[in-house]
Formats: sequence, structure tokens, C-alpha cells
Amino acid sequence: MGWPHYLMNPEALSRLFNSIEELDSLNVFEVSLKRDGPVVALRADLPRFPEHPSRRWPPGANRVQVWIEFIGVEALSLTGFDKDNSANLEVAPMQAGYSFMLRGPAIVLSGQCECIRIAGVSAYIDEETVNNGMERTR
Repeated sequence: MGWPHYLMNPEALSRLFNSIEELDSLNVFEVSLKRDGPVVALRADLPRFPEHPSRRWPPGANRVQVWIEFIGVEALSLTGFDKDNSANLEVAPMQAGYSFMLRGPAIVLSGQCECIRIAGVSAYIDEETVNNGMERTR
């Protein structure tokens, strides 16, 4: 079962996608640490554009980005960070909370948390994708 199934608010993704499977591959843009919680937040592109995009998103948007928050974090470890932070996110339930591991060639982020939620979802136009002829079809 992929990480979206362990979210406090899976509807943040299930209302956009026909299936929340196969969203494990992320392109991470930002990792932030917040002492209240404590919280680790990831800002990352999902691997595919949703079938039911929000009407509030820009016309022609072809990339969807999420803020994933790991709340009540313990035993945090971060190794590496680069311009390309493509990685797979894995979450496993524990007796109390979850363990998480984000692993890619340039980044490894792991820890334990009490809960996981989507703090935000947005979309944008990736000009590089458009220019390479890989624009999403509606």
C-alpha cells in the first residue's frame, strides 16, 4: 500500500485522482523543519497529473505539487540534497505512528512520526515539459 493510504486526509488526493496508487515517486523541491509539532514538510511534484484537476488551477497546468507534512517527528535523518531530488517515498505503520523513508540517488530522508497529512496541493505549468512536447492532454 502506498503512502497516500496512511494520510490523515487522503481525500486531498482521492478527489483529484481516480486512483491514489503509484504516487510513490516524488521530485522534492523543498524540505522544511518546524519546531511546532515538530513537523517535517516536503514540497514535491507528484509523478502524474490528476484526472480531476481543481478549477482554481491555472489553465494549461501540467504539474501537480503537494506539501506533505510529517507531524510529531522523532529520529529524523537527512542525507544529501541536490538540484534533482527524485526519490521514492515509503511509509510503514508502527505500533504508535509511522516510519517514513524518502530515498533517491541524491537524498535520503527518514524518521518516525505520529501522523501524515497533505497540507496543500497546487498546480503549475512546467515550461520544460511543454517545450519537450510532453504536455498533458485534457
